[in-house]
Amino acid sequence: MSEKKRIRRKIHHKGRSFLLVLSLLSLLVGGCWDDRELNELGIVSGSAYDWEDDQWKATYQVINPSSGSSSMGGSGGGSTSSPPFLTYTVKGSTIIQAVERTNLTSTRELFFSHSRVTVIGESLAKQGISQLVDLFLRRPDARETVYVFITEGEAGRILDQLMQLTKNQGAGIQLMIEQEAKLTSYFPGIQMYELAMQMTSDSGSTTVPEIKLTGNRVMDRTDDTAQTDLPSRIAFGRLGVLKEDRFVGWLSQREAFGLSFMTDKIKAANISFPSIPEKSDRDDASVTLLHSSTSVHPIWENDHYVMDIDIKAGAILTEIGSELDLEKASSMRQMERSIENNILEIIDNSWHAVKKLNADVTGFAVSIHRNHPKQWKRIKQEGSWDTVFQKVEIRPHVKVKIERIGLSGRSYKSLELK
Repeated sequence: MSEKKRIRRKIHHKGRSFLLVLSLLSLLVGGCWDDRELNELGIVSGSAYDWEDDQWKATYQVINPSSGSSSMGGSGGGSTSSPPFLTYTVKGSTIIQAVERTNLTSTRELFFSHSRVTVIGESLAKQGISQLVDLFLRRPDARETVYVFITEGEAGRILDQLMQLTKNQGAGIQLMIEQEAKLTSYFPGIQMYELAMQMTSDSGSTTVPEIKLTGNRVMDRTDDTAQTDLPSRIAFGRLGVLKEDRFVGWLSQREAFGLSFMTDKIKAANISFPSIPEKSDRDDASVTLLHSSTSVHPIWENDHYVMDIDIKAGAILTEIGSELDLEKASSMRQMERSIENNILEIIDNSWHAVKKLNADVTGFAVSIHRNHPKQWKRIKQEGSWDTVFQKVEIRPHVKVKIERIGLSGRSYKSLELK
C-alpha cells in the first residue's frame, strides 16, 4: 500500500471517530425537552393545603416579579404598593386538578422547584396526608426538601401574612425554623422526605411543628408592614403528632422540649432553674446548653420494655439571681443537680403526653428492632406494638456539667449583701 493511501485511510478512520464522538456529545447538550422561559413561570415560594367540602383546597404563594426593592427587606427605592408575592386559592378533587385550575386565573404556569415551605391544615391532617406526600415524592418539579408545618385553622391564611425584614415569606419561615432548631430546640424542623421516612418507619409516627398567627387579623397589605410592631405575626406554637398519616393530637412547647431530649435533637437550649432549691423553688438562674447527646438502650424486664435513656450535656451559666458563691465546687454541683432535676421533670411530662396519644414519636420501635430483632419480628407478626408501647417504661439518666460561668466568679447578689 502506498504511503498516500495509508495516510488517507488514517484520516478517514480519524474522521469517523470524530463524527461518532460528536454525535454522542450532541445527545448530552441537546437541551431539556420541557424547557420553559422564565417569564412564563410563576415561582412558587410556599404552598398550603386544606380539606373543604370533600375537596382539596390548595393555596399557592407566587413571587411577584413586578415588586421591586422595598422597605420590607430590599435595599432600593422601589414602590411598596406592589406586594412581594401573590396567592392563588383553588379547589379540586385531586391536587393536580387544583393546580391546573390556577391556569384559569394566572398568566404564568406554576413552578414548584424553588418552594421552601408547605402548610397543612388540621382538617386535612385528620383526613390523612398520604396522597400529598405521594405527590411531593412523585412529581419531578416538586421539592421534597420543603419544610412541613401544620396549623389549627385554615392553612391558606398563613401564606397571606406579610413578614417584616424579609420579602420572601417562604424563605423567612424556613429561616425561622432553622434558627429555632439551632438556638432553642423546641420544635425540630421536618422536611417532606423526612416526614415520609418517619411515617413508614417501624415507629410509624412523626411530629410536625405548628405554625400560627399571633393575632386575629391577617396582615396582607404592604402598608401594614410600615409599623414598628405588627399586631399579627407568624409564630410557632405547639408540636403536632401524626400517627401513620393522620393527625392525633398536640404536644405543648414544654412537652416538645422533653421529646427533643429523648430523641437526641438538642442542638442548643436555654434552661431556667432554682439556684438554691432548698431555699426556694422559684427559677432564678439560667444556663445555655452548649452541647447535648442522648443514647437509648432497650432492656426487657418483667414482661415489658424499659428504655434506658442516657443524657449528657455541657452548659454555660448565663444568669443567676441568688447570693450563691460560684467559686465553691459545692455551689456548682448544687446548680448542676437542680438543672438535672429540671430536665428529668420535663422528660417525664413529655413521656406521659406521648403515651396518652399512643404514638411512638420517640422512635423506640426503631431502637428495639435494631437491638432486639427477634423480639421485634414477633411483635410485628402479632401486630401488638401499640399494646407493647403502652407498657414501655423509661429510665432517664441526666448528667449536666457547667463548663463556664461567664465573666464573673461571684453573683451580683452576693456583692450587694457585703
